[in-house]
Amino acid sequence: MKELFRVEKIKCDYWLEDYNLSIYQGEIIYIQCVYDKSPDCLCDVVVGNRRPDSGLIFVNEKSVGNYTSSYAASQGIYEASLKNNYEGNGTVAKALSPMKPFYYLFSKKKMVRQIQEIFDGEGISLDAEASLLELSKIEGRKLGLVRAKLLEAKVVVVNLNREVVEGRQAAELGDMIWKMSKEGVAVLILSCNYSVLAEYASRIQLLYLGRAVKEWSGEIPEAVFQQLKYGSFIARQGQTGVLERNFIGLYDYEWDTQYSFWEYLCCLRENNPEIWDELLGGELPKEGIGYFNGTAVVPGNSQELLFEELTIGQNLTIGALKRVNYGKSPFVNRRIQRKIEEVYYDAQQISKKETDIRNLTGLQRKILSIERFVILRPSIIFLEFPYYDVGLAQVEELRGYLTSLVKRKIKVVYFSKTLESMMLDCKVILQTQDGRSAKIDTL
Repeated sequence: MKELFRVEKIKCDYWLEDYNLSIYQGEIIYIQCVYDKSPDCLCDVVVGNRRPDSGLIFVNEKSVGNYTSSYAASQGIYEASLKNNYEGNGTVAKALSPMKPFYYLFSKKKMVRQIQEIFDGEGISLDAEASLLELSKIEGRKLGLVRAKLLEAKVVVVNLNREVVEGRQAAELGDMIWKMSKEGVAVLILSCNYSVLAEYASRIQLLYLGRAVKEWSGEIPEAVFQQLKYGSFIARQGQTGVLERNFIGLYDYEWDTQYSFWEYLCCLRENNPEIWDELLGGELPKEGIGYFNGTAVVPGNSQELLFEELTIGQNLTIGALKRVNYGKSPFVNRRIQRKIEEVYYDAQQISKKETDIRNLTGLQRKILSIERFVILRPSIIFLEFPYYDVGLAQVEELRGYLTSLVKRKIKVVYFSKTLESMMLDCKVILQTQDGRSAKIDTL
């Protein structure tokens, strides 16, 4: 088979990492992605709408330095989509009329009739006179495939992302893809959810953390489809059981960080009460950061909120008067306070002679800023950007500390606008869009 398109060691933000893919004439490739940014990113790279951060692109086995959408189109590489091409209030026939402009010039009726004949001849249940606004997403995909075929496409990308394709329309779409492949057109199908279109594929790939971690071709075993439907081929990293369920990620790429982390949590709880109760639970401090009734909220810049005029021990226990006083008395019990300090110093391997907070490393300050809430024995702790301002060499140590909190039976929930580190830590991730439309993903 002739190779039509290839990428080598492509990197794009966190969505493609050292990624390789070859597309050959007439094959159907199905790629299931763990997260919804990867298919959009890969689609944009293939059709030339996005320049990768690094890596090589080949078309017809020749390296292309300046790969753009116009160059991709000149080589017959298209997305099966009508986005950015036509007015939304037009008709199906009008959407395809640029493919057959001479019909429109001489007879609008003839144009509609000829396009309807194309649909009927292909066995496609589309009405040439229907409004584009009336089309379902699947019908839009089918129209996009017709458009690509009229443009004499060689490679077509069908980006389903999180769209669920089922039933009769899925069969029609699959049949169209199958027929195009038999005519020599390569079709790349991208999806986050399992799709029956996988059963049409000659090659299946699983994309995780931006990398192709598994690939199958030829006669694909039924077990592969079952795993794609109900499970994952991704090897679990680290924890299992209860530990996994209590290390939770909050991902929201669209949240405007000019608003506080506390405001995000309030928005999340207000707009998704059932998921909040099911997955997170707990009350929130009345306003801003702090601790209330078993719930701690720690902002991303928590290490900057320590008091440099106080000692390490005083910073550790300043908010924990109930832990270090004489019963209900407001007076501090120095014996209890020293014991808490000693446990902390030993755990963090800090010399007991060290008292000046300014002599701590960035990582030590970060852990101290979290630990002062942990000694209050919360049942759940919300962290904003926990790896913020922590050097790359210290990330693993901080990750180990966060895991230790989970082992101490504290539910750790952290917020981020990127997924790379989160997917290494969390087996359960709650995705939202500006604090709304929460969806639970389990790796």
